Amino acid sequence: MKFAEVAILLREIVDRCPSLDGSTIMLTPQKARYPLFEGYHIHIKTRFTNESLGCLRKIVEGHDLAMKIKTDGIVIYESRQ
Repeated sequence: MKFAEVAILLREIVDRCPSLDGSTIMLTPQKARYPLFEGYHIHIKTRFTNESLGCLRKIVEGHDLAMKIKTDGIVIYESRQ
């Protein structure tokens, strides 16, 4: 994702997913030579509930992005397709 796209996405997440209040959200640039995703990605660390996961899924799908659930959080990124 481009930086401007990340800003729009983060604003939407904050506005529509109040259950994520208190989460740690990190913005990380892609530095790998052949990355699985382009530009920046968002890493969210929190205790996810069904409500917060559902909210994030709706937003991610609405922006045609991908979401990967990891043991230490969720990564939201733009897939290289």
